[in-house]
Amino acid sequence: MGGLPLGIHPPISNRLKAAPAAGAPDPVLPTGQEGAAPVDQNRVDAPQSGTDGPAADHRTPTARDLDVLSRQLGRPVRDVVEIPARCVCGNPLVAATSPRLSNGTPFPTTFYLTHPVITSAVSRLEAAGLMNEMNDRLVGDAELADRYRSAHEAYLQSRAEIGERSGTGPVPEIDGVSAGGMPTRVKCLHVLVGHSLAAGPGVNPLGDEAIDAIAEWWTRDRCYCDGAWDTDGEAPSRDLSRHGPQGLPDIVGRPAPVRKNRAEASDTTDASAAGATDGAAQ
Repeated sequence: MGGLPLGIHPPISNRLKAAPAAGAPDPVLPTGQEGAAPVDQNRVDAPQSGTDGPAADHRTPTARDLDVLSRQLGRPVRDVVEIPARCVCGNPLVAATSPRLSNGTPFPTTFYLTHPVITSAVSRLEAAGLMNEMNDRLVGDAELADRYRSAHEAYLQSRAEIGERSGTGPVPEIDGVSAGGMPTRVKCLHVLVGHSLAAGPGVNPLGDEAIDAIAEWWTRDRCYCDGAWDTDGEAPSRDLSRHGPQGLPDIVGRPAPVRKNRAEASDTTDASAAGATDGAAQ
């Protein structure tokens, strides 16, 4: 397979516009695209107290950043040490997570894409089969493969720098392990887009392509925060994440627990109750 030009190929682009993949989530589109924009409760246009912008150091997460991230994800965030990419209004687009979580778990996915408009649009690309096309190109295009490997190395370097800045230090369990399928495959476009947004254009070629491909729904030069997440009430406080010591068995060296369905769990509960009754009778 010869080298193909960068950018989305006509077949995938046509499919995206003609018919969204079955079951793919619709992007959360901003309101007010036609005519005057409505009042946006999610924007951060005004400087925060004590700063000369959204944050004096735009990479350092503020309390408001963490609140917004929790609302964007629908769960409380944890171990976020930097905000490497922001909307033009100041809201987070990507969160940088400590390479070792506070519970001791090594965490290789450093750049986590959080903005609902972008994550939803990228999901459409995945559902339309873009990752398969990219994987085919990586096999047949040596230049693209070399650039993708360089993106992998850049990811590792960025993670080491973040670990140093945050005081985490080296995490030998994930040495050489990046994310998203790098350096040889594409397994998660959200990871690649998060990396491209954090690192800037020209670092991750396939992440850059994916960003170009979602231009129908999101672009860097405008704010899409209005209505993209719930701003009413308190931020989510219940952590439903599976990223604990059980989440990465190959890295932490112990198996993940067996997850039972409701019927199995009910049977186990009934058996335990029966055993307790028998023991009491004896």
